[in-house]
Amino acid sequence: MTTQPARMPWRALLLLAGAAFATVTTELLPASLLLRLGDDLDVTPAAAGTLVGAWALTIAVVAVPLTRLTGRVPRRRLVPAILLLLAVATAGTAFAPSYGWALTGRIVAAAAHGLFWSLLVPTVATLAPPARIGRAVSVVLAGPALAGIVGVPLGATAGAALGWRVSFAALAALLALAALVIRTLPLPDPPAPAASREGTDPALWGVLGVALAGGLVLTGHFLLYTYVAPLFHQFGGYDDTTAGLLLFVFGGAGVAGTAGAGALFDRFPRQALGWVSAAFAGSAASLLLLDRHLAVAVVVVAGWGLLIGLLPPVFQTHLLRIASPGREATAGAIGITVLNLGIAAGATLGGAVLDHRQAGALPVVAAVVIAVATIGLAAGGARGRRAARSERVAAREGGTAGQVSGRLVATIDDEPVAGGPTR
Repeated sequence: MTTQPARMPWRALLLLAGAAFATVTTELLPASLLLRLGDDLDVTPAAAGTLVGAWALTIAVVAVPLTRLTGRVPRRRLVPAILLLLAVATAGTAFAPSYGWALTGRIVAAAAHGLFWSLLVPTVATLAPPARIGRAVSVVLAGPALAGIVGVPLGATAGAALGWRVSFAALAALLALAALVIRTLPLPDPPAPAASREGTDPALWGVLGVALAGGLVLTGHFLLYTYVAPLFHQFGGYDDTTAGLLLFVFGGAGVAGTAGAGALFDRFPRQALGWVSAAFAGSAASLLLLDRHLAVAVVVVAGWGLLIGLLPPVFQTHLLRIASPGREATAGAIGITVLNLGIAAGATLGGAVLDHRQAGALPVVAAVVIAVATIGLAAGGARGRRAARSERVAAREGGTAGQVSGRLVATIDDEPVAGGPTR
């Protein structure tokens, strides 16, 4: 079994955060340069938008198979290789002579991105002390949070001044640098799976249930965020300058949420995800107050941003916690797959709402979707606690059931303690 350190590995965490920053900036940048991309590649804006949509679809299709296929490759070699492939594919997009080549580069980059994110949180867990895994994940996921409020604006500004190809070439260079520095880290491999490789993973259904709930929460979020412009302008009645201010508040609150997510999860490992989901449903409903006053809008948008900052680290750490030992990467891949499907579903559902209702209906539908996820998490948590108690009773009576998923029993049924969860 992998031995975990007693202290936080700050150098490794910061380098992984930087790599995550680069990958997410690469993911998000095309949306801000869509018109320039379309003009240069001689395609319509809708066709250029496929560069964004194909990314999420590719991840949803390949994340789990690629994770299983590369399961035996040592992490210290695999993670840098993934980043290098991402760099090459991004460079391919930067120098693409046609739309087809650019799309191919994006698909290859998306496949590498999906595999990287399937491995990222499980890798962090092998580096961090058990009682501080949540905090370590928050440090690394601060990179993606900063990508949205620093990386993308910088890339868009450079793209507007120097051309979109320059921005993509710079990202390719940054990803190549990330691959080089990550190669210097002694990344440990995960423990071998406790369950039989031929048998069914005993934690699989729990992982799928939590992943589905997380996907529903993200569906509700992207139902709102994809159409944030009509939400702020048509429903809220705010001009471009004020809408920009609200987006800045949203981004800043998101960074704060990510920073605090680790402490929340480490203190309340069993309850954190359900609490965040319930609060998210309330936050979505509170966006109905956007048109009341600017001060009210700032408060409700800050709450929304705080919760989307909390969600990814709490969700991914929760998946890691309930996964069977040695199968954390597969759980991460399932989570990444479902979240990307949630992004697509949110954008589609939000468009349908706008086609049949006004922008003011978006918060209502989002709140309902997220409330369904919250109910599912509550029901799943109750079943998990009953199963944990049954396994403990069976173990005390001399049965073997308690040996099948000891880690799941220890983490699901524990009450929160100051030292954090036991892994």
